[in-house]
Amino acid sequence: MKILIVEDEPIHADRFEMLAEQLGYEVAGNCDNAFDALDCFHRTAPDLLLLDIHIRGEIDGIQLAERINQVRPMPVVFVTSLQDDETFARAQGTQPVAFILKPFDTLQLQRAIELAVSRLASAPTLSQSDFEQNDLVLPDCLFVKVREKLEKVPFDEILYVESEGRYSMLYTAGGRKFAIRIPLGELEMKLPEGRFARTHRSNLIHLKWLQSVDLQEMTVLVKDKSVPLSKGFREQILARLDQV
Repeated sequence: MKILIVEDEPIHADRFEMLAEQLGYEVAGNCDNAFDALDCFHRTAPDLLLLDIHIRGEIDGIQLAERINQVRPMPVVFVTSLQDDETFARAQGTQPVAFILKPFDTLQLQRAIELAVSRLASAPTLSQSDFEQNDLVLPDCLFVKVREKLEKVPFDEILYVESEGRYSMLYTAGGRKFAIRIPLGELEMKLPEGRFARTHRSNLIHLKWLQSVDLQEMTVLVKDKSVPLSKGFREQILARLDQV
């Protein structure tokens, strides 16, 4: 079983990793912020999340668990030094397996992981109806339902995505177009954070394919495709670019 650790205090992060390995588990990643954790999640497909609730950055451990569970539900063990009712109530919304209070010992961690393993063992397997109704996500690609087949779409082949009501239209570098039966905001949660960016409330681009930004016409060029750029997202796009 692979464990993704998210802890911004190095002394605790190292101890979590050491104890997990001593118990015979693989550490998929050890991150100190939500941005790196989401990237690691998409790359490594962990089985369990071991999250500190209060981590550096704008997204805390509870929000991170919510985002990940929207993509692929999995057992969560929260770590915290706080015991206030508000934090506990927020965390309960993600249905965690367990809470570990700092300072913790090996037995506490072992029991929490064993609870997670038990939940994984009792989880239902993917049914035929899941394949019929949903698009599937793996660490480096999406599988999009096209008629009676699931088509593989690598993340790095995605040029941009347009919102069309309750659907999203996905365009690839190879010239293909897919109609995906989920809204753009929901699809965005399935994509690796850091590689994609909004240019407009109705558009999402892969930064790998960005060729130019026209601040007069308010458009961006994505592999010869012109995509609208709104004032609301202009500064966010410019902040992602290494300008000279």
